[in-house]
Amino acid sequence: MPDGEQDVLEFFAQSIETTFQRTLPDLARDHDQGRSRPGAAEALRWYGRLAAAQDRLHQAEDDLVVALGAEPGELTPRQWELAHRVNTAVVERDVPAVILKALLDTVMADTPERGPRPNTVAARRIQTPAVAAAQPHSVGSGVQGRSR
Repeated sequence: MPDGEQDVLEFFAQSIETTFQRTLPDLARDHDQGRSRPGAAEALRWYGRLAAAQDRLHQAEDDLVVALGAEPGELTPRQWELAHRVNTAVVERDVPAVILKALLDTVMADTPERGPRPNTVAARRIQTPAVAAAQPHSVGSGVQGRSR
């Protein structure tokens, strides 16, 4: 996965368009008209979150660069705070990227003409249903309640 600002957004835009065989504007129009393919609405939603997170990261980086100035030296508490803000923004950008990647992989794997699902740890996690917290209760399996 690319690391630069435009590279990440372009990578996912191309991945979405390849997965659904439609441009992003066409996918959005399909969604607005109630004709979106399974997974397309979620992909558009996560792409929007990714783009917003990328904007926040870009702003945090710009703020840090301004605070650092041109002269080297010890970092001030404010500069450290801004550096931590950049680190947090990277994580906040990476979360929607990982979710979007997993979503697109799942959609691709569910498309019959694309072949079998990948046999990776991440693919198995997505495919495996969550274990139910409570087991189903059969009617004749013991005391149903207490009576006085």
